[in-house]
Amino acid sequence: MIELFNGALTLNRNVMLGLREAPDGVRRGFLLILFVGLLVGAVNGINDLIRSATPERTVQNLRNQVNTQMNQLVLTSNSPATADITRVVNENKEPFFTMMEELLALQTPLPRPVALVFQLLAATVSRPLSYLGWMLLGAVAAHIIARQLGGQGSIQQMVALGSLSVAPRALDALAFIPIMGGTFSMIAWVWGLVVMITATSVAHRLDVGKAAMAVLFIPLLLIVLGFFSLCMLLALLVAAVGG
Repeated sequence: MIELFNGALTLNRNVMLGLREAPDGVRRGFLLILFVGLLVGAVNGINDLIRSATPERTVQNLRNQVNTQMNQLVLTSNSPATADITRVVNENKEPFFTMMEELLALQTPLPRPVALVFQLLAATVSRPLSYLGWMLLGAVAAHIIARQLGGQGSIQQMVALGSLSVAPRALDALAFIPIMGGTFSMIAWVWGLVVMITATSVAHRLDVGKAAMAVLFIPLLLIVLGFFSLCMLLALLVAAVGG
């Protein structure tokens, strides 16, 4: 497991070739996802548990997040619409926070310590499932395009090697660090993308250029479609406001 983890992080093609030819490659890949997911889920779950130990702390964290988002909105735009949004949020946020604090203080069917333990277990277990789901989507999409580009790998080989792209997500365990947490997550995402491209190249015996095209084609297509959809939505909103 450690050899597979290190091989993924260092883009070791020999390790990838061995996994491609291994009859239990998919199982080994899924075990890697389970290892990374449980690690990240446990660390983040414990951090969330500490932050949400009391209703007051939970509400204060939410208040800080809202204030940060509003400050960023004001800094990036000074339009009249932004001013209206800021005014409405400022007028209603404190009653909302008060209501949240009262709701969190309500008695639950389980004693609070037991509920917090279940919360930790849920956070720990859900992370590997999340990683697995996103990896499968990416691997299947890359496999479909790679086959159109002349790729020769099977879906089993693609899934096995695609699992290696989850290894850099171990950096998500550092996401709780103030200021730097987002940077670590971004590094993990980019690193995982590079691993997925290399894995596609090995699985389908393609050059890196075609492998990159296979991995990026559908995500870029979705981004373009999303951008045009957003533009159309904004145009409709402007037309509705103007009318």
